[in-house]
Amino acid sequence: MKQQVALAAVTTTAATVMAVVALVRQYWKAKQDRQWGKCQRILRKFARDCSTPVPKLWQVANAMVCDMGASLSSSDEATSSLNMFVSYASPLPTGINEKGMYYGVNLRQTKILMVCGRLQGKNQPISDLYVDEVPIPSSVMIGTSQELYDYIAAELVKFSSAHPEKDDEASANDKKLGFTVSSGDDQSTAISGSNIKLKNFAADTTGVKDLITGMNRALEKHGLKLRVHALVDDIVGNLAGGRYYDKDCVAAITLGMGTNAAYVDTTQSAPRWHDSLPKKGEIVVCMEWGNFNTCHLPITQYDTSLDAASSNPGHRIFEKMISGMYLGEIVRRVLVRMAQEAALFGQNVPPKLLIPYLLRSPDMAAMHQDTSEDREVVHEKLKEIFGRYVI
Repeated sequence: MKQQVALAAVTTTAATVMAVVALVRQYWKAKQDRQWGKCQRILRKFARDCSTPVPKLWQVANAMVCDMGASLSSSDEATSSLNMFVSYASPLPTGINEKGMYYGVNLRQTKILMVCGRLQGKNQPISDLYVDEVPIPSSVMIGTSQELYDYIAAELVKFSSAHPEKDDEASANDKKLGFTVSSGDDQSTAISGSNIKLKNFAADTTGVKDLITGMNRALEKHGLKLRVHALVDDIVGNLAGGRYYDKDCVAAITLGMGTNAAYVDTTQSAPRWHDSLPKKGEIVVCMEWGNFNTCHLPITQYDTSLDAASSNPGHRIFEKMISGMYLGEIVRRVLVRMAQEAALFGQNVPPKLLIPYLLRSPDMAAMHQDTSEDREVVHEKLKEIFGRYVI
């Protein structure tokens, strides 16, 4: 009898446990369904707010054209969100007459990119193309401008020695060195001590003249027969490269950590600079379109909060919406709301999820490209970055 009673008790207990488990599962499934429903509502609203149907795209395009015209006509910032400028880089290469070994430098926020290539003219492809990227030491980053120029010159000595000209290309005169600067999201380099704050690259800009003079002084000091011939924004360099390969190339767009555009126009189209431009011919206009803004842009609440928390609120609005510097952060802000309102990661919000800019655009892109059935890459990335899977 005791065994029967014990068996009955165990059976009853087991049944009770199973019932509780079933109830808990049913409750948890219902809770998960509610949470997922909240996530879907947040996503649907986000999709609606940032949608770009064709009529809206035309509104944005027309607003940009209007701002372009205003910027080309006047320097009054009140009339346009754009502050475009003429780069004075004309004439652009043709791919026909350029011959010999050419060297170039791209000054980035924390690195120097050096490149050289042999141009053969007659629309022949570039040969003997070499690229080397070196970091800028922290001591140079906080040093003076001249210390930076000396460091670049010293690295160029090593680079040009490794990739020298041919004997028949050598000249008694100094060769021309192309120099481009890649600005950060605040339109200045990260080199604080050198005080390089180049907001534009017009030929009469004091900062540009100082950089050219200082760089050429450093090149001469290190015995290099190179002299800075052209100093332009990197987007103008991209346009020049495109024109070298294709004479019909009239525009270039950079869409990376930052964004910008440049295009070819006529001198008649830029009355703002008529006194300093030739009477006719081509000019290259750098748009600085990262600062473009219009009421027609699909600005969401996440774009607004990101801008408010940035180092330059109210500026670079277009760039903050489309460039790699910010896309990961926008996604993180959407995930934070889902975590707080829909318990996406469980009852507690992962502490790392609250760290601004922890989610980088390359990680976001990797998750976006995940086509596996159970989203393995998404789970791995979320675990790696935030230390938590999605529930």
